[in-house]
Amino acid sequence: MLASSVQRGGIDEAHSDLPARHNRRTALIEAALAPARSQFTPTALKSLTRSLALIIGTESMVVLKDVLQLDEPAARKVRRWAIRALVEAAQKPRSRN
Repeated sequence: MLASSVQRGGIDEAHSDLPARHNRRTALIEAALAPARSQFTPTALKSLTRSLALIIGTESMVVLKDVLQLDEPAARKVRRWAIRALVEAAQKPRSRN
């Protein structure tokens, strides 16, 4: 399924015969963030939700374990660091230029 998603690229008519992956991640992330929703602006919450989807899926495990060749404790440490950094960034007020 991962290979099909990469081949597919995005949603387009040329690859409509390839199966699409189901988005189960977003609902799980939104549920996990629900108690803290008030800490984020709607835009920051949307960005955080999308960014966390990059960190918690199979794709990130491929990078952590295969590309970086980390063992499970090291991979967990990297994931936790990234999640904390994303949450902190989403909580910061946006500066106006």
